[in-house]
Amino acid sequence: MPYLSELMTRSLRDGLPSPGLEILLAVTSVVCGAIVGAERERHEKPAGLRTLTLVCLGSTVFTLMSFLFISSSGDSGRVAGQIVTGIGFLGAGAILHSRNGVSGMTTAATIWVTAAIGMVVGAGFALAGFGLSLLVRIVLVLLLKWEMHHLGGVQSVGIELKFDPDHGKVRIKIERLREDFRLSDQALIYANLPDGTVRAQLDLRLPRRHLHEFLDALASLHGVIAIHERGQQPLAEHLQ
Repeated sequence: MPYLSELMTRSLRDGLPSPGLEILLAVTSVVCGAIVGAERERHEKPAGLRTLTLVCLGSTVFTLMSFLFISSSGDSGRVAGQIVTGIGFLGAGAILHSRNGVSGMTTAATIWVTAAIGMVVGAGFALAGFGLSLLVRIVLVLLLKWEMHHLGGVQSVGIELKFDPDHGKVRIKIERLREDFRLSDQALIYANLPDGTVRAQLDLRLPRRHLHEFLDALASLHGVIAIHERGQQPLAEHLQ
């Protein structure tokens, strides 16, 4: 354990010469970015595997370059500051605003922390960066499951959805939403209607906040005509 602790806190810059050091750190940053990006890619988020891998690698490269400026000719701290500023613009692009709320905050935060991991790796702390990437992956996966089951008060509701199938495209989008919200194991029944539309009956069990987010995303799908809580008036209705 003391040896592991030393590896986590000791920079590889103290023992490895160039160019082996830079090559090792670059490869490590690719692995770290891929660990985080694979989870986002699995849920088809705007910043997926390639994006987060490049974010991590780019931060590492800029940090490596900053060590060349430790002299009277430059300031390495300004490079780190510009990485933080630049990544803010990239993260802002992942945040979507609608009249019903804001989405993409988790993806933006993931971009931000992945850049931080790249900077850690670029400073020579490869094992620490690897550990941080695993920690971020745990936060994204396990805390979501915990949040779904223990926060906000779980609600159970039956939903009836009517939509234009659009050659099967809308059904695929609905299935993607169900996967994003971990609803793949909850009941869903489709039925074709005489007018060419499709009726879907969903049994939902979600925390209150996630239920509202899911219904908002569902109502925003192109082709959705109406959403009813069973036995109630339409929750949302779109004119086609």
